[in-house]
Amino acid sequence: MVSSCLALVVLLALPFLALAGDPDILTDFILPPGNNVSLLNGTFFTYTGLFAIDSANPAKFTVTKATATEFPALLGQSVSYAALSFGPGTVNPPHVHPRASELLYVVEGPLLVGLIDETKGELYAQTLQTGDMFVFPKGMVHFQFNSGDHVARAFSAFGSSSPGTVSLPTVLFESGIPDTVLEKSLHVDQATVDVLEQDLAPLAPAPAPSPDTPPTPKNGGAAPAPACFALLACFAAALLL
Repeated sequence: MVSSCLALVVLLALPFLALAGDPDILTDFILPPGNNVSLLNGTFFTYTGLFAIDSANPAKFTVTKATATEFPALLGQSVSYAALSFGPGTVNPPHVHPRASELLYVVEGPLLVGLIDETKGELYAQTLQTGDMFVFPKGMVHFQFNSGDHVARAFSAFGSSSPGTVSLPTVLFESGIPDTVLEKSLHVDQATVDVLEQDLAPLAPAPAPSPDTPPTPKNGGAAPAPACFALLACFAAALLL
């Protein structure tokens, strides 16, 4: 009888044991080393640096973050934030956040977003309008792309004070992986690898989409530009191999 009850308790506890996130803290908040608690005031809990517009070049993609690195009051709070600004034709390249889900809210659209289900090799894309939200589950490859001719803006909330960002283009083409490995993994030739390994600085804004853009994905979102779609296909293939 005791063993049966114990087994039941373990089974009921399994869903909770599977949860992952920032560890709980034993105090209401954490003061970084070297800070004097007697001098604490409202400034510690205030952050004023969340701006995502590059005044020198407003046409490019820019992101500013409020994580524990920029805003130490977030230490142990399991939340963080980011502001994103997309010039026409700019993209936030495929990337993952290994420690947090992301909830993106569009304040000035439209904005094409998408994520890849690596278990199925399937792209889920959607064109978001102003006021729409989209969730990117933790650890899943995703991107945002402004295919319009006006600036798009969004805010992202994360379920971690330090969500982390792993950019696939950077990891694949700027980390020193041998070209032979990239050729075989992506099923491309050396010339293609050479092109992809070129400077990953933001490209010039793309022109507005033409009438002969690729078909709309089956889930209702607009399709990415051809070059972006080709890169996504390479990334998806690499994940599945």
